[in-house]
Amino acid sequence: MLPANPLSVPEHEKFVCGESDLAFFNNYAGRIDGCAILFCRDGSADIIIGQVQGRLKRNTLVLLLPGTLLLLANRSEDFKVSFCIFSHDLFAEAAFRLDPTFFHTLREHPIAKPSQQIVEGASIWFKMALYTYHDHENVFRNTIIKNRLQNLLLEIYDKMQRFALPDQDTVDPTTRQTELFHRFVSLVHEHCAQEREVAFYADKLCISTRYLSTIVQNIVCTSAKKFIDRSVLLEIKMMLQSTDLSVQEIAYRLKFPDQSYLGRFFKKHAGESPTEFRNKRK
Repeated sequence: MLPANPLSVPEHEKFVCGESDLAFFNNYAGRIDGCAILFCRDGSADIIIGQVQGRLKRNTLVLLLPGTLLLLANRSEDFKVSFCIFSHDLFAEAAFRLDPTFFHTLREHPIAKPSQQIVEGASIWFKMALYTYHDHENVFRNTIIKNRLQNLLLEIYDKMQRFALPDQDTVDPTTRQTELFHRFVSLVHEHCAQEREVAFYADKLCISTRYLSTIVQNIVCTSAKKFIDRSVLLEIKMMLQSTDLSVQEIAYRLKFPDQSYLGRFFKKHAGESPTEFRNKRK
């Protein structure tokens, strides 16, 4: 029986803080609906965050944006993290007006091994967040945690710009193309399970398909269609790996015409059939 998912926010809450061994995600790909911050306290584990792979060990910090796929493997027996998970609405309020390039960078680099000074600061932050979480009578509870999340995001962005990624070129955040690209990425994460055509996203952005394709090509050197297809492929892999749904049921949920169509799509992009992919991971 699958353990309960600790990284979920019940309807009556805006955030949840605590500690966990994240057994729910052990060899199981689950989607994070809100924003989650993880701080590894003990032990180690391999982690896959979307298309990023890494190793969690003591004092590793992870920030998961809404819609992220998370999977763990090879967890040590003493593996434990402190976590804080925020609802999508609370995260949107805290992240409002933050530089869109920040979130693009976080999706590409969600795992950090901070300095000792930042580790000490993170420990204090989690203690304060946990205190606020348990202070249910505080009428300003949600506002306090929203402000703390915003402060943390700003701290992470500052340290990322100054220390973590000093040699990387960043896209000019003032350009309209950059803004449209990041809106496109958000839309793909939200809708790719149901919508696979470039025209859908261009309509949402109120631009032409040709202009959207030009934007994506300029920024990430791939076509808009390939970007969408890669996200759809991840959705299919998650379902094959983490559920008992048949290929036919997955095709229905993702609005493919039929099982054969999904099979051809998967083999074209993954190099093997859905059944072969699933059997290799049993």
